[in-house]
Amino acid sequence: MKIQPQRHKSTKDSFTIIIDNCSFPGYNSSMEIKNDIGSEIGESDQVDRIVSPHDKLVKIFLGEKETAASLFKDYLPAKISKNLDFDTLRISKDTFVDKKMADYYSDILYEICLLKLPILIYLLLEHKSDEDHLSGFQLLTYIVGVWKLHLKQNPNAKTLPVIIPILIYHGSKKWSLDTNLNSLFNVPDYLKDYIPAFNFHLQDISHIPDEEIKGAVLLRILFKTLKYIFKPELRYKLPEIFELFLELKDKKKGTEYLEVLLRYLTRSAKTLTIDDLKETVTQVFEKEGGDLMATIADKLKEEGRQEGRQEGRQEGRQEGRQEGMENKAKETAARMLVDGLPIETISKYTGLPAREIDKLTAVTH
Repeated sequence: MKIQPQRHKSTKDSFTIIIDNCSFPGYNSSMEIKNDIGSEIGESDQVDRIVSPHDKLVKIFLGEKETAASLFKDYLPAKISKNLDFDTLRISKDTFVDKKMADYYSDILYEICLLKLPILIYLLLEHKSDEDHLSGFQLLTYIVGVWKLHLKQNPNAKTLPVIIPILIYHGSKKWSLDTNLNSLFNVPDYLKDYIPAFNFHLQDISHIPDEEIKGAVLLRILFKTLKYIFKPELRYKLPEIFELFLELKDKKKGTEYLEVLLRYLTRSAKTLTIDDLKETVTQVFEKEGGDLMATIADKLKEEGRQEGRQEGRQEGRQEGRQEGMENKAKETAARMLVDGLPIETISKYTGLPAREIDKLTAVTH
């Protein structure tokens, strides 16, 4: 695979990536997908920005090249997947989901060549327990964000890249909504030419039989975990999920991914306790599993203490700011009293109650 940066004269921030005769508009944040989870967990800026446990799990597992490629090979329509050049697969570190929506959505942007045509695949994973009739609109919003980034980094561009949107859903109810954006508009036929319309590829992983969950090992682990994360059956499915790790040839890498999964389960599985996890991990992985679970439990306790200290510092700063504002208001009120303004007026402009201003009256006279 040959990568040749070619910078345009008009801007130092734009460039083209040529991979086996397929030219990508260059994104400053794009990178080759790594197979080294250590860099993903400890060093990646992408992972450092992650706050949602769902988001972290998805981006670490689907940031692995074999897993991402398996998702496209095994779940996209054959007319697309058979023409993808997986040697060109790359991932962008950018996220387009608003922070306010981060608890409900995770996203990953991939670059890949389809018949030597550079395209983008935008993956949106929905973490809501019920289907959202505005998911298509959310996808459109994020896709427009991708195009804006493209135009910003490639100001000479005359066209926009094709983006294939994928929505992965694992809610409790089976998905029943239309996957075309035009379903959001109730308009007569003669107006349909004036509304945006596109289809997204839906993958409802909560309502497919376990035997139909296929693909690379990490993809099967991810999908089975997400399928059962909101369900009480999760406890009984854990041994089956954990045993999939035994299929990984790289045991060190498998242990690292297992730790990621266990940390996710301790934060997100409401029907499980630490003891439930420890029992199952020890059952599947014997002593090594028990040691790993104990280590994770210690880490989580320490993180909880750190979060508590951080919250305490934040509360202290907020109290300090509040006290400072009150003191400033009192100073202003005292000056207004000296100038002879009535208490009602002072209260109106400073926000101080009349009884507080009465106390200041004794001091100022």
